[in-house]
Amino acid sequence: MRIDFVIISIVYGIIMFLLVPKYTKCKYDHTPRNKKLVWKGFCIGPVFCVLAVGIVASIINNSCSLVLILLGIGMFLCALGDIALEIRFSQGGILFGIGHLFYISSMVRMSEKKITLITIVIYVLFVSIGTWLTITKLGAKYRWFLLFYNLIISGSFAIGASLVAYGSVAEKVCGGGVVLLAVSDWLLARNKVFKSNFKWSMIAIVPYFAGQMMVALYPFLL
Repeated sequence: MRIDFVIISIVYGIIMFLLVPKYTKCKYDHTPRNKKLVWKGFCIGPVFCVLAVGIVASIINNSCSLVLILLGIGMFLCALGDIALEIRFSQGGILFGIGHLFYISSMVRMSEKKITLITIVIYVLFVSIGTWLTITKLGAKYRWFLLFYNLIISGSFAIGASLVAYGSVAEKVCGGGVVLLAVSDWLLARNKVFKSNFKWSMIAIVPYFAGQMMVALYPFLL
């Protein structure tokens, strides 16, 4: 058994079973913002470090590619966005959107001829559903931003799904991770519309951190 997968599995277990539930509880027990940010940093930091180690190792082995660099930038921007969300929603959302554009650029380079008509159909379908739900269910304050953001994450979902269907093992895992990131965003939007509780917060946040870890695994599967 490869030692890197053992270490990554331990990190993943600690994040998912210890840190994520604690961070989620912070939303309901009136934890001060600065402490909430610390717990969120504990959740995000290890995952980004896993990807950073994979990128550094690929550089040392002369196997680093533009795909890896784009993934690293995407995750870094999303990590910054995750922190910024706790301070100002719009700034965090912009960072997330740009981060997903880097994810999309990376996956397009992975996908080569794996983007098919089905990919386009999935994209149009989710853009249409997201647009309708945003207009009819969400408030007007951030409506135009959310409509634009949905255009981006629908692209992440569609291309990620294509990688899951047609890609190599590494591409399937990475694409599946980005799909989970999009699903998490849609679940978080659901929680904005309907009354959320700890259970629904966990249902929304677990795919996010699972998706991050799957993306971070990409360089170790090449």
